[in-house]
Amino acid sequence: MDVEARFVELEARLAKIEQRLPKPLVARAAPVLAAAERAEAQLGAYWLSRVGIVSLITGAALLVITYFGELGAALRIGLGYAMAGVLAWFGLRLAQKHATFGEVVFGGGLAIAYFVTYALHFVPSMQVVTSEPLGVVLVALAIAGVVLIAHRMRSETVAGIALFLGLHTGLLSDVTALSLVCTTLLAAGAGFFLVANKWVYVPLSTVFAVYSTHATLLLGHSNVSPDLSVAFLCCDFALFAIAVVFRTDREARHVVALALLDGVGAIGLGSVALHEEPHALFYFLAAFAIVHALLAILARSRNAAWTVSAILATIAIVTAACALPLELAGEQLVGGYLALAAVATVIARRASSDGFSALALLSLVAAELASHGIAAHLVVVLAWFATERLHAPIARTSQLRTVLTVGMAIALMQLVPSLVPAGFHAIAWVVVAFVMFAIGFAIRVVAYRWAGFGVLAVAAGRLMLVELAHLSAPQRILTFVVGGVLLLVISFVYARLAAKKS
Repeated sequence: MDVEARFVELEARLAKIEQRLPKPLVARAAPVLAAAERAEAQLGAYWLSRVGIVSLITGAALLVITYFGELGAALRIGLGYAMAGVLAWFGLRLAQKHATFGEVVFGGGLAIAYFVTYALHFVPSMQVVTSEPLGVVLVALAIAGVVLIAHRMRSETVAGIALFLGLHTGLLSDVTALSLVCTTLLAAGAGFFLVANKWVYVPLSTVFAVYSTHATLLLGHSNVSPDLSVAFLCCDFALFAIAVVFRTDREARHVVALALLDGVGAIGLGSVALHEEPHALFYFLAAFAIVHALLAILARSRNAAWTVSAILATIAIVTAACALPLELAGEQLVGGYLALAAVATVIARRASSDGFSALALLSLVAAELASHGIAAHLVVVLAWFATERLHAPIARTSQLRTVLTVGMAIALMQLVPSLVPAGFHAIAWVVVAFVMFAIGFAIRVVAYRWAGFGVLAVAAGRLMLVELAHLSAPQRILTFVVGGVLLLVISFVYARLAAKKS
């Protein structure tokens, strides 16, 4: 019996030891290996096909530009469309067994067909059509053909590849004013796919390609005037923006990405085009700020996801903040920043959004930096207090609320040099601390009282390190007496509160 009992005990101990041992390395590595396999499959099957077709079509476009100009007109056109037809036919055959891969190749064929049509007028070495209106009409028909084919096939892959490559290959030739017409037509096609078919990846790739075309035009050497470039930029922006607002039922993150790329791309490139004309740049930025605000309201009225309206409103506020210093100064500039802070605060309160509270905070900082004079500083102080009080109710103890409280204390301290002689800054800061304590006790918010302690510490440091050695005897007496009285009053309030609690 002793041997059996000992054996059972050993088995129990062995089981406990096995439970404490780490899991086998293979079992722990299984999720990592599975994730690596998925990433490899995504890279191999999805991205390599797209990078490969971009490389292939780029080479084909360069072939057309470099060598087809030496051929007769009929031969140029025939060879170009033959290349497109062969690639499209091959893509359709592949799609029977490998749908996505075949559609990528088929979209490349459509892109070559579009580029050949584009080259008939817009590429000098390939030019056959000399009439500008006819060249634009042919490109419009080619784009309409791409849109119709992709729409009938219900293939987002075909649409995205064809439109992106169409824009990409267009960049291989000189970008002119008429080229921008073609770019706008392609943007219209992408907007159609978003509204009609709810496809988001197509306009996402197209908006990147469209603004790449504009960047090439603005940063390179071109005879296109900045005003004309900005006009086309606004048209392209409008096409994507309208599509965003009227197709807000897609996944929010995709629509947000499109709205962000569209807004930032148009505003950034427009600013580059108009950077030498501050007056025109101001009105450009102000107009875009207003348009984004209206788009945010429209998206909200159409029950769009909150993130869509939020990103549009954020772009509006930031753009307006960038525009204000171009035309306004002094009290007008301070008023503009405070108006933006008020708008951001109202949105933050209604939506319980710390993001818009942060925008309000930044606007108040800008107003503080721009303010000069006692009246302006007092208004900014009141704005800090109002913003903190109007903060989202659900975030009573949020870090942003604490930062707003500290901002108010700093704004009050900024008033001191305008109101008090140089030798009494420290005692004036003690008064500021007293004000912060008074507000904290009155509205029962501890952050104001802690801000008061912070101001007291700064005042004590300034008094001991800077002012005490330079004060006259009467000034020292006044400083210590006034400071002592204020500190005793604050301490007495704390003592009464402690007595009530006990």
